[in-house]
Amino acid sequence: MSKSPITWLELIKEKLNDAKKNGKSPSIGDVVPEAKKEWVQVKNGTHSKYTQGKAKTHARKGNKSSKKSNAKTKKNSAKSTPSPNMNIHDILDKAKVCKKCRKNIEKAMKKSDMKSGGSGAGGCGCGMTGGCATCAPLA
Repeated sequence: MSKSPITWLELIKEKLNDAKKNGKSPSIGDVVPEAKKEWVQVKNGTHSKYTQGKAKTHARKGNKSSKKSNAKTKKNSAKSTPSPNMNIHDILDKAKVCKKCRKNIEKAMKKSDMKSGGSGAGGCGCGMTGGCATCAPLA
């Protein structure tokens, strides 16, 4: 009788089926130690029933949604970047951030040496000469 080729996964599946036939409900972890011993014999060519087979390759279908999303992000990337004239206060107003959160954001910006943006007369972006009370610590 000639030996039939078998892959590692097929060997594990066969061991699982054998255990199920014996009335057990095995997990892969229960079967792997026994399958490892047989796999060594299969790889060496000393197993009585099997030789080492090659894994079957399957054609994989590409994910259309990821291709579409990449195209959309490339198109809209220029739109999503804020304009250099927009300052942080405009962004916070649009986001409807409460006063307490706004102060936390401003403190974080101050610690990281970020500028508030804008090109107002005071450099703070609000347009007031010399800056305003809220923008003065940031500028």
